[in-house]
Amino acid sequence: MSDQTGLYSQLDELIEFRFHVKQRHLVPQQKLISEKGGYHQAVRKGRGMEFNEVREYAAGDDVRHIDWKVSARTQTTHTKVFTEELEKPVICLVEQTPPLFFGSQVRFKTSQALNLMAIIGWTSLQQGDRFGGLVFNQLTHHWVEPRHTPKTMLQLLHQSLALQQQLKTPAALQQDLWLTHLTQLQKHLRPGTRIFLIGDFLNSSTGFIEKLAQLKKHADINLIHVYDPLEKSLPSNGVLKITDGHTEMGLNTLDTAFKTQYQHTYEQAWQKLQQQLLPWHLPLMDVSTSQDPLKALMSQGVIR
Repeated sequence: MSDQTGLYSQLDELIEFRFHVKQRHLVPQQKLISEKGGYHQAVRKGRGMEFNEVREYAAGDDVRHIDWKVSARTQTTHTKVFTEELEKPVICLVEQTPPLFFGSQVRFKTSQALNLMAIIGWTSLQQGDRFGGLVFNQLTHHWVEPRHTPKTMLQLLHQSLALQQQLKTPAALQQDLWLTHLTQLQKHLRPGTRIFLIGDFLNSSTGFIEKLAQLKKHADINLIHVYDPLEKSLPSNGVLKITDGHTEMGLNTLDTAFKTQYQHTYEQAWQKLQQQLLPWHLPLMDVSTSQDPLKALMSQGVIR
């Protein structure tokens, strides 16, 4: 990735995803919870929807929802409308921080995170939902109110790219930006909103998990962990040199004990995150920088 332009996402590539998801849909939250949230029974029984209103029956309405009492009284067929039949906001909360400004294969983690956001966004819009998002880096954040227009999507993409391009080198962060921006997002949430968190999440604070549990009462929350293959395991290539842009260090990949410990450290962090989320039945997926983002979301059951 010596080419500087290869370090950052390209707007035309993010827009192009629009044409690859025309026949795609987001998988219902209930199914994701069942498969990814550690809950093996339906979270909601029956329709699991809140009654909203009664209106005149229109072609295409489900005949099972006809309100026979109102229909008999008015002599006109009426049907019940439930809140989930109305468009629901879909929001992505996306990390563009120095720890994600890294990649050993195909693309950087920051770029894959925006790929996933773009695919979820275009899919949401084409299936009739409103889409918006909050993207943050170590300096600031941008919020775009959910709407059902491509103009809103383009606004979010432009602002996301601006934040990404402020990144110059990978680095560790001491502050819990996820907790900060979950709190910021909470101000904008409406009941029933579907949220996709896209970032790292490993070694998350207790406060972050507690905030997720709090938001879960009013919103459908999904987490997509973005990782690089090099974070999971080291290749056997002798001394592997890595740099944060300032200092360089070597990793002896022929040292079996070191490689085992390296892999164990990642697995421990991943398992800890799974255990933290398990009591709340929050769907957790993982996507590699080396994967095709659309195929990855389909294989994880997010999109069909």
